[in-house]
Amino acid sequence: MKPATLAGLLSLLFLASCGKQEAPSHEEIIAADLAEILALQGSPCGEVVAYTLDERLDYRIECKSGNVYRLHVSSEGHVMVKPSGP
Repeated sequence: MKPATLAGLLSLLFLASCGKQEAPSHEEIIAADLAEILALQGSPCGEVVAYTLDERLDYRIECKSGNVYRLHVSSEGHVMVKPSGP
């Protein structure tokens, strides 16, 4: 077997043994984005455990820390974050 063929075969075996990482789900991506937006707005959440979309661009966000926020984006594009009750 030629060295180039052997190297190619070893590369394929290595890639196959590494396993495939699954892409995050849509919900996981949204939760991560919401956590980042909260942090940028000065309302750190850490990890979002649940969120609901009440209206267009109006979210209720529950954090692992127990904090609950309402995040709303106005028609002008302004982001507003308010603490909310459980």
